[in-house]
Amino acid sequence: MLVNLEINRENLKRNLEKIRSINKNIICVIKDNAYGLGIGNILPILIENNCNYFAVAYIDEAIKIREILKNFEKEKKLKFLENRKIKIMALNYIEPKNLKYVIENNVELTIFNFSQLSDYLKILEESFENTVLKIHIKVNSGMNRLGFNENEILELIEKIKKYKINSKNNKLEIISIFSHISDAENQIETEKQVEKYENILKIFDKNNVKHQYKHLQASPLLFKYGEKYNYDFARVGMALYGMEPLSYDVGLLDVITVKSQIINIRNVKKNDKISYGSKGIVNRDSKIGIVSIGYAHGFQKQIENSEGAYVLVNGKKAKIVGEICMDMIFADLTDIENVEVNDEVVVVGSQKNIENGITEKITLRQVAKWARTIQDDVLTKFSVIKKNSGLI
Repeated sequence: MLVNLEINRENLKRNLEKIRSINKNIICVIKDNAYGLGIGNILPILIENNCNYFAVAYIDEAIKIREILKNFEKEKKLKFLENRKIKIMALNYIEPKNLKYVIENNVELTIFNFSQLSDYLKILEESFENTVLKIHIKVNSGMNRLGFNENEILELIEKIKKYKINSKNNKLEIISIFSHISDAENQIETEKQVEKYENILKIFDKNNVKHQYKHLQASPLLFKYGEKYNYDFARVGMALYGMEPLSYDVGLLDVITVKSQIINIRNVKKNDKISYGSKGIVNRDSKIGIVSIGYAHGFQKQIENSEGAYVLVNGKKAKIVGEICMDMIFADLTDIENVEVNDEVVVVGSQKNIENGITEKITLRQVAKWARTIQDDVLTKFSVIKKNSGLI
């Protein structure tokens, strides 16, 4: 394929080691198809490195994990007992009609409002016997997205206790009480939200509500404050995949490389227009390479509005000029020697200059800056080329 996404398993492993140096207990977040990289690609690497707790967004992702694990058993890559130890947590809303699949696949649900809890418990009583429903209770510490507010906790406890008394033979098992910090680099706001989380935990403890775990850390909180807010687990997504979680670099390694190639080279005159519209007007006689990648591959169109955006050709920066097309971009090759059609182009990742030995690099953070978005957005947009990915 002309456009390729490669996953560097060694760098992912080293990122995992760096995370574990702060908190050894990790829930690996592989939601939204492992941030677009493919659960089938990422899960085996994590299991090989002794990860056994995974967080997904949707039930189909949990089912896919269980299917992969069954295949591992058949291929004798994973023992049955090891498979049984692997846990899956659903972070997002799971429709009540899918409760059957939740229970069959031993998935732990996240509960974050009363109507959701009522729907689950109603179906549990009407359709199941001798069944344990495993839940994580999400509380709102200040992000105001999902989770029970502090003033709702006593009512929640009452409903849980009432169910345990009235249920004939089903059980509700609380795995954890957790929350999410909205702005880890804002220390004052973080301390305020942590205090709220702690207050909520005290309410549960005071009312003798048993739960196994507490967890608050995601990648930003983990790397900003180290072990300070470790609790029982860290839920880590972006850091696994080499995305820097703070405004400064913490030393994570790039996990992906996105490559394409030059499919045509044109010599154009000064003041000639390039691509659609009139954005791309060259100010000198130029050599322009047509590169086989565009917004249909996840290379975001708003990058064309950034003056500094470039790709790498022969280890040198080739400025992106003109409008980005559906499956092509234009790169200025004027100052790069010995370039030919079919030469490799690096869109994200590293490339070495053979002449001087210097390696240039384009990170997800850099592409996000050009696109005026966040790294997660850049990475997940590349999901459309995941089927062309190769593991290195």
